[in-house]
Amino acid sequence: MAQSPVRLTESCRVASDNAASLAQILPALKRCSQPTSYHHVGTTWLSYDRFGVYLLPTRTWRLTLDNHRSSAVDLFVVQRGGTVQHHHYDPNAPDREWTAGNYQSILFTPERDVERLVVRLQDAQGVTFVRPPRLARAKVFAPIERDQTALYGIGVGMLALTILFHMSLFFAMRRRFQLIYCIHVGLLLGYGLAYSGLIHLVAPQLGSGAISDIVSFTMAAATATGIAFVIEFLGPVTPRWLRRWAMGAACASATAAVALVIAPPSIDYAVFIVANLVAMHSILLTTGIILNALARREPMASALVLGWSLPISVSLMYPARTMGLIGNGVLPDGLMMFAATMECLILSLPVAGRIRALRIDHERAAERHSMLERQAHTDALTGLANRRGFGEALERAAIAHPEPYPMALLLIDIDHFKRVNDQHGHAKGDAILRHVALHVARVAGSGAVVGRHGGEEFVVALRGYDLNRASTIAERIRIGIGQTFEEETSLPPVTVSIGVAAGDSAAVETLLHDADCALYRAKNEGRNKVMLADGPLVYAAAA
Repeated sequence: MAQSPVRLTESCRVASDNAASLAQILPALKRCSQPTSYHHVGTTWLSYDRFGVYLLPTRTWRLTLDNHRSSAVDLFVVQRGGTVQHHHYDPNAPDREWTAGNYQSILFTPERDVERLVVRLQDAQGVTFVRPPRLARAKVFAPIERDQTALYGIGVGMLALTILFHMSLFFAMRRRFQLIYCIHVGLLLGYGLAYSGLIHLVAPQLGSGAISDIVSFTMAAATATGIAFVIEFLGPVTPRWLRRWAMGAACASATAAVALVIAPPSIDYAVFIVANLVAMHSILLTTGIILNALARREPMASALVLGWSLPISVSLMYPARTMGLIGNGVLPDGLMMFAATMECLILSLPVAGRIRALRIDHERAAERHSMLERQAHTDALTGLANRRGFGEALERAAIAHPEPYPMALLLIDIDHFKRVNDQHGHAKGDAILRHVALHVARVAGSGAVVGRHGGEEFVVALRGYDLNRASTIAERIRIGIGQTFEEETSLPPVTVSIGVAAGDSAAVETLLHDADCALYRAKNEGRNKVMLADGPLVYAAAA
């Protein structure tokens, strides 16, 4: 007994109408003087009279057939003595038998020696290549099915994880090549589910024809997304004329994928041939684009070569097998599934690497933008907000608290700063400005908005302060300036004059004007003073 399934060699193929019986067709199958082509549309009879193994009677055997597109499949077991067993198979029944690798499965138990197996495909659609049926004892298939299903399940699971991984990266970066790659892997996942037969577990209502359509569509569409991904991933390294050519090829492949599904049976064979030619063109063009990038020493090109070499080689083998250039044994079941899984695993590395590089560039650009924003709103010398930054800080506060609230403004000016600058130099002058800025910010507190108003002037906004409380802060600033310069012996001592205004947060410009007037009065009345807007002198230096 054979320990593994044997491949049956078709001895004859003839066509008939739906009403023909086995008795009418059997003589034609034996003579086989006018065999039917593979792309015949209609009822087709297939004959197998050489099995490669002795079919023991009273033992259960399993015959697995390629997933033909037909409305019904009938198996006739012609036994010695002329008796015939008939087994009907409905390819669209949800509870039909199937095996991993996109095969239909029929069980039969002969009562006598078998002379011939005849398969009738009712309303069969045209095909160009059909994998030879497999035949073995039913119990031989069991461990093989278990192992194959496990391998296909691993491949499908890895494709699904690849999609989840790259979709999470896509939502983080949102690059076009990421989306195309996710669609590409999704198509390969659809192919894997349909080819392996695992799609029966989630969609048992799908018939054999629908599953064949999924296999054809996903593979044709994957050539479109594959070439689109390559040109998007490589970017400007691909010449413009080659990019346009590639986009045309991608559109042609996508159109061919749709045509394979919607084409009527009468032109199915022609569409299949055209789709194969379009796919070969796209695959060869993809190869050329990758080799062009490799010649230009694109950093990611070598990874693309490694990832695409196996699926491209396998993809070219299928039309070569259809044309009879290579034998069926060169392409074992599941080879394309393996190639697609390896492609996704290998290409995930350069894709993740490109995303990492883009993320680093994005973070650096964001950091540069943030730095420029800070520079645009910050005084470079003192580190305080400049006039623009001070105004925008008040605008943000107004948005956060739309209802008007009490606010006080302090306008601070360093007395005789020009004279100090001229006598001691600009370096000392800059040091004095930094020292005063630090002192004002420290006394005003974290809740205040402090800015350099221009030159030697500083402005402080105190939210929730009335005139009396604000004048207290102003006096602490004025007195503290003298104390800090006594400790900082390397700098010449200076004093400050301060104008204080209080009112409503909705009238900032008015408060600034009032504080400026108060500051003007403080400077006119001897400097080193705190003056309230529209009020008397509150604090002054001791006489």
